[in-house]
Amino acid sequence: MAYHPAHDAYFENQVITATPQKLRWMAIDGAIRFARQAAEHWRQERIYEGGEAVIGCQRLLLELLSSLKPERAPDLVPQVAGIYVYLSRLLNEARSTRDQKKLAEMIDILEIERETWRLVCEQHGADTPASNAGANSAERNSAGGERLPSAPHASKRHFAPLGLSRFEAGPPAPGFTASA
Repeated sequence: MAYHPAHDAYFENQVITATPQKLRWMAIDGAIRFARQAAEHWRQERIYEGGEAVIGCQRLLLELLSSLKPERAPDLVPQVAGIYVYLSRLLNEARSTRDQKKLAEMIDILEIERETWRLVCEQHGADTPASNAGANSAERNSAGGERLPSAPHASKRHFAPLGLSRFEAGPPAPGFTASA
Protein backbone atom coordinates (compact mmCIF):
# COMPACT_ATOMS: atom_id res chain seq x y z
CA MET A 1 0.00 0.00 0.00
CA ALA A 2 1.38 3.39 -0.97
CA TYR A 3 2.12 6.01 1.65
CA HIS A 4 -0.19 9.03 1.41
CA PRO A 5 0.88 11.83 3.78
CA ALA A 6 -2.19 13.96 2.93
CA HIS A 7 -4.53 11.10 3.87
CA ASP A 8 -2.61 10.53 7.12
CA ALA A 9 -2.83 14.22 8.02
CA TYR A 10 -6.55 14.27 7.24
CA PHE A 11 -7.18 11.15 9.33
CA GLU A 12 -5.06 12.50 12.20
CA ASN A 13 -7.09 15.72 12.15
CA GLN A 14 -10.33 13.68 12.16
CA VAL A 15 -9.20 11.79 15.26
CA ILE A 16 -7.90 14.85 17.12
CA THR A 17 -11.09 16.84 16.56
CA ALA A 18 -13.58 13.98 17.02
CA THR A 19 -16.10 13.75 19.80
CA PRO A 20 -15.96 10.63 22.01
CA GLN A 21 -19.05 9.33 20.19
CA LYS A 22 -17.43 9.77 16.79
CA LEU A 23 -14.20 8.11 17.98
CA ARG A 24 -16.20 5.07 19.04
CA TRP A 25 -17.99 5.04 15.68
CA MET A 26 -14.65 5.28 13.88
CA ALA A 27 -13.23 2.37 15.91
CA ILE A 28 -16.25 0.20 15.11
CA ASP A 29 -15.98 1.14 11.45
CA GLY A 30 -12.29 0.23 11.50
CA ALA A 31 -13.00 -3.15 13.09
CA ILE A 32 -15.54 -3.88 10.35
CA ARG A 33 -13.04 -2.87 7.68
CA PHE A 34 -10.32 -5.12 9.14
CA ALA A 35 -12.74 -8.06 9.44
CA ARG A 36 -13.78 -7.64 5.80
CA GLN A 37 -10.14 -7.48 4.75
CA ALA A 38 -9.45 -10.71 6.65
CA ALA A 39 -12.36 -12.43 4.89
CA GLU A 40 -11.15 -11.27 1.50
CA HIS A 41 -7.55 -12.35 2.19
CA TRP A 42 -8.71 -15.78 3.35
CA ARG A 43 -10.81 -16.22 0.21
CA GLN A 44 -7.71 -15.50 -1.83
CA GLU A 45 -5.61 -17.90 0.28
CA ARG A 46 -3.45 -15.04 1.60
CA ILE A 47 -3.32 -16.44 5.10
CA TYR A 48 -0.65 -14.13 6.52
CA GLU A 49 -2.41 -10.97 5.32
CA GLY A 50 -5.70 -12.30 6.70
CA GLY A 51 -4.04 -12.88 10.07
CA GLU A 52 -2.68 -9.33 10.07
CA ALA A 53 -6.17 -7.96 9.37
CA VAL A 54 -7.56 -10.06 12.23
CA ILE A 55 -4.93 -8.60 14.57
CA GLY A 56 -6.05 -5.08 13.57
CA CYS A 57 -9.64 -6.03 14.28
CA GLN A 58 -8.69 -7.56 17.64
CA ARG A 59 -6.86 -4.38 18.64
CA LEU A 60 -9.89 -2.25 17.88
CA LEU A 61 -12.23 -4.61 19.76
CA LEU A 62 -9.89 -4.43 22.74
CA GLU A 63 -9.89 -0.64 22.53
CA LEU A 64 -13.68 -0.58 22.40
CA LEU A 65 -13.87 -2.87 25.42
CA SER A 66 -11.21 -1.08 27.47
CA SER A 67 -12.75 2.35 26.85
CA LEU A 68 -15.97 1.44 28.66
CA LYS A 69 -16.41 3.32 31.93
CA PRO A 70 -18.48 1.28 34.44
CA GLU A 71 -18.71 4.23 36.83
CA ARG A 72 -20.66 6.23 34.23
CA ALA A 73 -23.21 3.56 33.26
CA PRO A 74 -23.05 0.66 35.73
CA ASP A 75 -26.16 -1.05 34.33
CA LEU A 76 -25.24 -0.71 30.66
CA VAL A 77 -21.49 -1.41 30.64
CA PRO A 78 -21.70 -5.15 31.52
CA GLN A 79 -24.11 -5.72 28.63
CA VAL A 80 -21.95 -3.80 26.14
CA ALA A 81 -18.81 -5.49 27.46
CA GLY A 82 -20.52 -8.85 26.97
CA ILE A 83 -21.10 -8.02 23.31
CA TYR A 84 -17.43 -7.10 22.78
CA VAL A 85 -16.25 -10.23 24.60
CA TYR A 86 -18.56 -12.32 22.43
CA LEU A 87 -17.24 -10.59 19.29
CA SER A 88 -13.66 -11.27 20.39
CA ARG A 89 -14.48 -14.92 20.93
CA LEU A 90 -16.12 -15.13 17.49
CA LEU A 91 -13.06 -13.50 15.92
CA ASN A 92 -10.68 -15.92 17.66
CA GLU A 93 -12.77 -18.91 16.57
CA ALA A 94 -12.92 -17.57 13.02
CA ARG A 95 -9.17 -17.06 12.98
CA SER A 96 -8.32 -20.54 14.20
CA THR A 97 -10.25 -22.21 11.36
CA ARG A 98 -10.61 -19.30 8.92
CA ASP A 99 -14.37 -19.68 9.34
CA GLN A 100 -16.10 -17.19 7.03
CA LYS A 101 -19.49 -17.72 8.70
CA LYS A 102 -18.23 -16.71 12.15
CA LEU A 103 -16.49 -13.72 10.65
CA ALA A 104 -19.71 -12.77 8.83
CA GLU A 105 -21.67 -13.06 12.09
CA MET A 106 -19.17 -10.79 13.82
CA ILE A 107 -19.39 -8.23 10.99
CA ASP A 108 -23.18 -8.36 11.13
CA ILE A 109 -23.20 -7.54 14.85
CA LEU A 110 -20.64 -4.76 14.36
CA GLU A 111 -22.82 -3.30 11.59
CA ILE A 112 -25.68 -2.97 14.08
CA GLU A 113 -23.33 -1.36 16.60
CA ARG A 114 -22.01 1.03 13.94
CA GLU A 115 -25.54 2.08 13.01
CA THR A 116 -26.27 2.79 16.68
CA TRP A 117 -23.25 5.08 16.96
CA ARG A 118 -24.07 6.73 13.63
CA LEU A 119 -27.45 7.68 15.10
CA VAL A 120 -25.81 8.90 18.32
CA CYS A 121 -23.42 11.07 16.30
CA GLU A 122 -26.28 12.35 14.19
CA GLN A 123 -28.16 13.38 17.35
CA HIS A 124 -25.08 15.17 18.68
CA GLY A 125 -24.11 16.82 15.39
CA ALA A 126 -20.94 14.80 14.74
CA ASP A 127 -20.16 14.15 11.10
CA THR A 128 -19.33 10.81 9.51
CA PRO A 129 -16.06 8.95 10.07
CA ALA A 130 -13.60 9.59 7.26
CA SER A 131 -13.49 5.90 6.37
CA ASN A 132 -17.28 5.60 6.32
CA ALA A 133 -18.08 8.29 3.77
CA GLY A 134 -20.77 6.95 1.50
CA ALA A 135 -21.13 3.66 3.38
CA ASN A 136 -24.44 2.55 4.79
CA SER A 137 -25.93 -0.48 6.45
CA ALA A 138 -27.20 -1.86 3.15
CA GLU A 139 -23.71 -2.15 1.64
CA ARG A 140 -22.38 -5.49 0.50
CA ASN A 141 -20.95 -7.76 3.16
CA SER A 142 -17.67 -8.98 1.69
CA ALA A 143 -17.58 -11.93 4.07
CA GLY A 144 -20.62 -13.49 2.46
CA GLY A 145 -21.65 -11.30 -0.45
CA GLU A 146 -25.22 -10.98 0.81
CA ARG A 147 -26.84 -7.63 1.42
CA LEU A 148 -26.90 -6.50 4.99
CA PRO A 149 -30.21 -5.39 6.43
CA SER A 150 -31.09 -1.73 6.57
CA ALA A 151 -31.06 -0.06 9.96
CA PRO A 152 -34.76 -0.57 10.82
CA HIS A 153 -34.44 -4.31 10.32
CA ALA A 154 -31.06 -4.48 12.00
CA SER A 155 -32.32 -2.71 15.09
CA LYS A 156 -34.76 -5.56 15.76
CA ARG A 157 -32.07 -8.23 15.77
CA HIS A 158 -31.67 -10.31 18.87
CA PHE A 159 -28.30 -11.39 20.21
CA ALA A 160 -29.36 -14.93 21.04
CA PRO A 161 -25.95 -16.08 22.31
CA LEU A 162 -26.01 -13.27 24.85
CA GLY A 163 -29.72 -13.30 25.59
CA LEU A 164 -29.80 -9.57 24.82
CA SER A 165 -31.92 -7.55 22.48
CA ARG A 166 -29.66 -4.85 21.01
CA PHE A 167 -32.13 -2.05 21.67
CA GLU A 168 -33.94 -3.28 24.77
CA ALA A 169 -33.50 0.04 26.51
CA GLY A 170 -33.99 2.21 23.42
CA PRO A 171 -31.48 4.69 22.04
CA PRO A 172 -28.90 6.27 24.32
CA ALA A 173 -30.14 9.09 26.49
CA PRO A 174 -29.05 12.68 25.83
CA GLY A 175 -25.66 13.25 27.41
CA PHE A 176 -24.61 9.62 26.91
CA THR A 177 -21.02 9.47 25.69
CA ALA A 178 -18.82 6.78 24.19
CA SER A 179 -16.87 6.58 27.41
CA ALA A 180 -19.92 5.34 29.31
